[in-house]
Amino acid sequence: MVKETLMLLSTQIEERRKEMLESMGRGTDKFEAYQHACGEVRGYMMVQSMISEALRAHQKGEEDFDSTPTDNVVTLEKK
Repeated sequence: MVKETLMLLSTQIEERRKEMLESMGRGTDKFEAYQHACGEVRGYMMVQSMISEALRAHQKGEEDFDSTPTDNVVTLEKK
């Protein structure tokens, strides 16, 4: 459920980022509007990065959960 929610959020953010880039591409008559749009796009990129990290952590957690307690013992003994 967490993974699906993060993926949906990521898709929505990417769509919004693309809309902002298209809007910026059409140009604006005010520099302040351009600055605001740049800040918004940067924010979207930062959130995308955070979502990617959360997905990696979630995946790692699932991998750790799938392992058995003896997996760590076997790994430690091999070293």
